[in-house]
Amino acid sequence: MKLLRKITFLAFAFIVILASGNPLSAQSKYGHMNYGNLLEQIPELKSGNTQLETYRNQLVKQGQDRVSKWEKEVQTMQVKAQAGELTGLQVKQAEEKLGKEQQAISAMEQDVIDKVTKKRNEILKPILDKVDAAVKAVGKENGYAMIFDSSLYNFILSAEDSDDVTSLVKKKLGL
Repeated sequence: MKLLRKITFLAFAFIVILASGNPLSAQSKYGHMNYGNLLEQIPELKSGNTQLETYRNQLVKQGQDRVSKWEKEVQTMQVKAQAGELTGLQVKQAEEKLGKEQQAISAMEQDVIDKVTKKRNEILKPILDKVDAAVKAVGKENGYAMIFDSSLYNFILSAEDSDDVTSLVKKKLGL
């Protein structure tokens, strides 16, 4: 997300410079690339997504097992209550216990989301840092004042005066 914000800010700055008629803007060299397509071609990202999916599935399975156990306890309590095997106090106690377990399950769901998000960030950060470094290196080595992400919908309406630097970045990344 930081990279996306950075790119958006740089694009806005570029538009302001162009609108101001700054003579320096005519001397600058600009590039563009489809960042999303590039990411899809990075093997580490594919294996990272597989690793993340496996991790998520393990956590979801644990949650499903806990929900199944809770549902069985609810059914058992309902059957016993309908059969008159439980007193009013026992039903109330069972409902409280099951309510607490339901809250714990809800908390577990949020915990799974948090854990998966953390794991995704652990996997993606090094990859995105590597790509960011490659883009910056290509920009510096080839004299680009700015490189834009053309994968953002309606972000670049015209790219006549910019070069597609995707192949240079792919080369820098060894793809």
